[in-house]
Amino acid sequence: MSTAKEQFDRQATHYNTQWNSWSEALLRWLLEHADAQPTDTVLDVATGTGFTALAFAPLVQSVVGLDVSTGMLAEAARQQQQQLGLHNVTWQEGAAEALPFADASFSIVTCRVAPHHFDSVPQFLAEVKRVLQPGGRFLLADTTVPDNEPELSRWQNRLEKLRDPSHARNLAPQEWRTALEEAGLQVEQVEPAAPDGTMPLNGWLEKAGCTGTAAEAVRHEFRTASAEAQHQFQIHEVADGDFTFVWQRVVAKAIKP
Repeated sequence: MSTAKEQFDRQATHYNTQWNSWSEALLRWLLEHADAQPTDTVLDVATGTGFTALAFAPLVQSVVGLDVSTGMLAEAARQQQQQLGLHNVTWQEGAAEALPFADASFSIVTCRVAPHHFDSVPQFLAEVKRVLQPGGRFLLADTTVPDNEPELSRWQNRLEKLRDPSHARNLAPQEWRTALEEAGLQVEQVEPAAPDGTMPLNGWLEKAGCTGTAAEAVRHEFRTASAEAQHQFQIHEVADGDFTFVWQRVVAKAIKP
């Protein structure tokens, strides 16, 4: 089975500005709700090629971007950071469920469009709480599924797994609220986020390197999607057998007491 590290080492060079534009509104939400100050120290978990880490850097004292993928981190450091000339960002290899930092190391922890790959969301949130300072803020954005719609949830997660075997599960907003509360974090907001617009199926498959029988299986799921799935995810067939669709997003903010 493909691990997240293997998958994202392969994908690193594909995570360009087009990919970032698919989740740009989520980045804006994180920036607007973090209340970032020049004294803040930020950890961006599963930073990928560093878009979120580098967006926070001009606003705060320092940022650490952490990822399991050395390929992603190399892309972040070599391409993005050098182009922007930012010197208060460092890159660290590591897993979300075992953060390689001391207790109370950061005043802000962020994570954008990544937890659906994590082996254990409860363990990740326990680590977030551990490395946050008291009063520290955790800001999350991820793809999600509708609350109380188990069939749609299963369909969407099955598609994600077909497209990218490192996918674990998209949690519904209410599941995120429960998980944050059970981790001992004080929830300020959990809400659906406005989508950034439609995504093309062929481009989405290409980003994950999904080809052959796996890609055909995904296309078959889109062609045979239920009326409810077509409505919820705004699925439309377009030219040359391609489809457009919209994945739902969730954003959350929580405080360490």
